[in-house]
Amino acid sequence: MAGEVRAGERRQRRGEDPERQFQWVVPKKRKASVYEDLTLDTQPSVHRFMRNGWYCSFPDGRGTWDDASTELAVATWSAFRDPNELWERPYYQQGAQCEKEIDAAVEGARAEGLNAGMPDAWVEFLRRDGQVTAFVEHGIWSIATRRSRAALSDVLTHGIVLYAAMKQRQAQAHVIHGMDLDQDLGDVTIEAAKERWLQAEAWQPTRRLVERMGTITDWAELIVVSGLVVEPLLGAGLRRELLLRPALANADPVTPVIARNAQREWAWWRDFSQAFTEFVLTDEEHGAANRDIVERWLASWEPEARAAVDALEPVFSTAPRADFAAGREAVVIDQEALKAACGLSTEVPA
Repeated sequence: MAGEVRAGERRQRRGEDPERQFQWVVPKKRKASVYEDLTLDTQPSVHRFMRNGWYCSFPDGRGTWDDASTELAVATWSAFRDPNELWERPYYQQGAQCEKEIDAAVEGARAEGLNAGMPDAWVEFLRRDGQVTAFVEHGIWSIATRRSRAALSDVLTHGIVLYAAMKQRQAQAHVIHGMDLDQDLGDVTIEAAKERWLQAEAWQPTRRLVERMGTITDWAELIVVSGLVVEPLLGAGLRRELLLRPALANADPVTPVIARNAQREWAWWRDFSQAFTEFVLTDEEHGAANRDIVERWLASWEPEARAAVDALEPVFSTAPRADFAAGREAVVIDQEALKAACGLSTEVPA
């Protein structure tokens, strides 16, 4: 009898063992989601479980992760959650669906001879500027991959890495589409797009903006600047106003599919960036100081981002059925609404 009691006690203690029950994860809801189980605490931290300090460090003594990697501060970085809880399996499923949709559009266009139905002026626009946006996406990919390493929790590193991967996928989609058009229509080359990116006056403010993003060393600044400034103004301006809307009006069978999928991926990063901003602004101890920093970042980047959009008016003028004034107004309204949703001022410094 005593032996049975002791066995029961052992079973009960094992069942309550935090390691066996993943009790170290503090879930957002009553139970931890798959996203939380597979993402949280995959990155070691002296603030959580490494009680003896960093086992590895840089030559100057800094630990594997450095609290000084961002100006912002919160009580616990690991408390942040991606509101859409994106992890590897759904990410790859969504990416595969994007590629299936694009492939189906290309195959359908060829089978039905739809590319031949596009207006000549639209085809010329695609030859001249259709692939230039690939350099914007590729540039942001390169920047995001470098900054992701320093983020101070796994959920944040995870999000930045997925954002970077999406940008590279979007860049590749434009380049592959150009190759398909070159095969079907001729004279659509990435070399011509590169020349426009490097030399065309209208694209230089955009190029300078992306290159300036490369100077960002603070991973949190990258989230805020990309999510609240560059993507809603310049990114949406290119994807939706320059490519998606005019392509639909010009009977383009493939470009709208590429642009719509990119906009879907942007919607995820928008939600992620908004949640992150709200997270740092509402921190009980550091929220006020964080607000000052975020507003400084916005004041530094917004005028340049809007100027880059304004400089693209000549590009819009060569895209049949594109409306620069309406497009610019739409992205500004959306960006201001996003800032307001984060609890930030919508005013833009001169």
